[in-house]
Amino acid sequence: MYNYQQLIKEFNIKSIPELHRFFFEEIAYDWMNEYKKMSGKHGVITLQNFWGYAFIIDDGNQLRDTARENDKREILEGRTVAAFGISNTNINQTNRKTMRSWIGKTSKVFAPYGPNYDKGHFIAHGFGGPIDVNLFPQRRDINRGWYEEGKPYRQMERYVAANPGTFVFSRPIYNDLSFCPQMIEFGYCTTDLNFTVRQFPNR
Repeated sequence: MYNYQQLIKEFNIKSIPELHRFFFEEIAYDWMNEYKKMSGKHGVITLQNFWGYAFIIDDGNQLRDTARENDKREILEGRTVAAFGISNTNINQTNRKTMRSWIGKTSKVFAPYGPNYDKGHFIAHGFGGPIDVNLFPQRRDINRGWYEEGKPYRQMERYVAANPGTFVFSRPIYNDLSFCPQMIEFGYCTTDLNFTVRQFPNR
């Protein structure tokens, strides 16, 4: 895990917009390189904008030619490498309704990972997060803030939602080729440039 607080000092970052630009121009590409080493196999990785948040996306290996019998390349699941941005109150009111139909019934679609998963958000709906690339199988106890492991996660999300203008990021750590992370590195930086970062289990 990076020492994000140290980066502010080393690069003389003076504001949240400067921090956001630094992540967009530097940290995003470090995360991409770490992901490539961690993943082993990947598709085309891009940095895109959704509802004001930056998402690093691995589209999976979509290059397989199914018409060719000898083409043995695997088609991997598309997945998010990281997401970051500045929290806001531009909440997509259709988010929850659309989320219900996203990829189907949770208990069925996420069954390979276990019975206790929600459709989680890398960037929460409450501070402007989109759907689609922003959704992933998340352990229910973490997503809902249950027990000792989940409570800090919900506390961090509540802080970001209550303080628009906070820099926030979510970085999944994978241990296989599925789109269900092993853990989530979640963090935020206050407007006075103090980071809070934790890692949360997801398997």
